[in-house]
Amino acid sequence: MAGGIVRDFEEFKTMIGRASPARYPDALADDLLKWATGVLDIWIRPWREAFDFLRKLPADERQGLSKALVARYHSATADAPDRLNALTLLGVISHGLHEDGLSVERLARLDALSGQYSFGYGMRFVSFAEAELTAGRQLPPAVVAVFRRTALDRIPDGDVSAVSKQLTEPVLNVGERWAERALAELPLLAASWPRLLTHATTATAAKPSARWEKAGRTLIRETGAETVRVTLLPWLALVSRPRTLPLRIDGNEPDDNVYDPFNANALRGIAWLLSFLPPHPDIARALGALVETSLHKVPALGPRNPKVANAGVLALSRIGHHTTADELARLATRVTHKGTLRLINTAIKG
Repeated sequence: MAGGIVRDFEEFKTMIGRASPARYPDALADDLLKWATGVLDIWIRPWREAFDFLRKLPADERQGLSKALVARYHSATADAPDRLNALTLLGVISHGLHEDGLSVERLARLDALSGQYSFGYGMRFVSFAEAELTAGRQLPPAVVAVFRRTALDRIPDGDVSAVSKQLTEPVLNVGERWAERALAELPLLAASWPRLLTHATTATAAKPSARWEKAGRTLIRETGAETVRVTLLPWLALVSRPRTLPLRIDGNEPDDNVYDPFNANALRGIAWLLSFLPPHPDIARALGALVETSLHKVPALGPRNPKVANAGVLALSRIGHHTTADELARLATRVTHKGTLRLINTAIKG
């Protein structure tokens, strides 16, 4: 490529103008592939402007470039950098274009994420996911789970978060026994259940807002309070079970026994929803067990999820029944986590 390695965004725009995507898509495809392999660690944040620039090219120019990149993908050897770079660039420019015929190849790359807890910033994975979603296809459930966990647990990244917001199915992340049970039963339940569970996943605060509570109570009325109780409690009984999908954990990520953060929000929401139901001894016991399970210590990391434990305590305190008072008193003798114990003692006193 004339002029050497492209090192900044202005040089990138000059390269695009020189190649003229409308007239010389093949030349531009060659330049882009040289650019991709000529700059070390090219798929990182500083190049977001470049990707946004490519996305905004007119559709006819992107279509011509897409055809050229597909041809170069097929002409490259299986392990050549051009194959991976062409596939990534195709994802970047894919919106609104005709199918490029490489869905199987993208899904194979995405499937490599399935056993991971999360991933560091990776434009490649975002690109592959965007191309599949743009074509109207869903991502594999295990891949959806990785994107959701990454969006919640990694340093905030707008690209990963934008993809995650589009991932509405499945309602819960696969990989945890309780969530797998819920997902298996959903097709057999009333039409309101997916909405009820989706509402539960939005429990991201320390306590339910008035708006959240109103929506939750409406969904409970629609579903039936008794049905909600007898359906949710068996799911909660499985929270302590080992994961159904073991994860590859690196040194900077949580232990395999820590709750999936997306499902943890759902557990908080479920605890809150249970507090809106008529009092029942089984509810008190289930919430107490959830508190203890959530405070189970994981080596080198501490309690599994104090936020879920605190949601269980809040739910018990809101119910205001002798069965929940007894459960709070029992927990006060067993819980050692200072923050949760403080909430328990406050609930008992007041």
